[in-house]
Amino acid sequence: MVIPGGQSIGVIMSTEGVTVVGFSAVLDEDHQMENPAETAGLRIGDFITTVNGQAVTSNQQIIDLINEIGASGQACVIEYFRNGVADSLEVAPLYCTDSQTWRIGLYVRDNTAGVGTLTYYDPVTLSYGALGHTVSDLNYGVEQGELGEVIRASIQGIRAGSAGAPGEKLGVFLSDEWQGDITANGLFGIYGTLESAPAPGYGNVSIPVAEVSQVQIGPAQIYTVIDEEKVEAFSINIVKIMENYKSSGRGMIVEVTDQKLIDAASGIVQGMSGSPIIQNGMLVGAVTHVFINDPLHGYACFAQWMLEESGNSSIR
Repeated sequence: MVIPGGQSIGVIMSTEGVTVVGFSAVLDEDHQMENPAETAGLRIGDFITTVNGQAVTSNQQIIDLINEIGASGQACVIEYFRNGVADSLEVAPLYCTDSQTWRIGLYVRDNTAGVGTLTYYDPVTLSYGALGHTVSDLNYGVEQGELGEVIRASIQGIRAGSAGAPGEKLGVFLSDEWQGDITANGLFGIYGTLESAPAPGYGNVSIPVAEVSQVQIGPAQIYTVIDEEKVEAFSINIVKIMENYKSSGRGMIVEVTDQKLIDAASGIVQGMSGSPIIQNGMLVGAVTHVFINDPLHGYACFAQWMLEESGNSSIR
């Protein structure tokens, strides 16, 4: 028995390393535009863990370290993960005449922050599950235990989706009233414990978690927020059940049928990940991904999978 969520949450996840998110050409002393990092072989999505043997944990740290190494006339030996495989390469910093610092031409991100949705929580222990999918930035370099935090969020607008362009919720993080830790990042979501109960959702009463065999093709509802912090119920159809696709993180295909949600968002948008799916008075799953070319349809995982993955034996 759990209380279904639907509340929007800010997800802030610490990383023991930095993720390459782009490149910026360096204007060298010969007035040539070069990009040493890209030329050396770094790629967007690479997860950098050390530079010359020193662990890097923030954007500013890697800027300062590269500038220091470049000024000393040395090359940078960068250790990184790509697609789960560790590797290293050497890149020589260039003196940038624009910034008057030594650079290798990288844009990096030192943590992951975004808007998601709370799927469920236990009213007694306040343990929770959210998102319905893994946070890929934490696949490397971070031990389970203290990964970050979830905090209260308010939705200030929605960018509607269209074919080829997924929409998104536009939210702000609110640090007051309630928040929680993130202690695990799994295939079916993030898990931890809230410091206090969130603001009431839709219904706000405990309901059973359905077993996979109890989920049926047909009408259901999702709980989610499209305006500030109001959790509302929207009609969907479960159109396909894929209980043998557990390793992919996808257990269902759902279709949005609620005209209010279609008018507001064109269907499923980023930030709805974790929105609980309710059918026959039970929590059956959570929205995970939107179809890139069809915002009316998306994937979902089973709530039973989330509960099993959380390892929380106190929820019954």
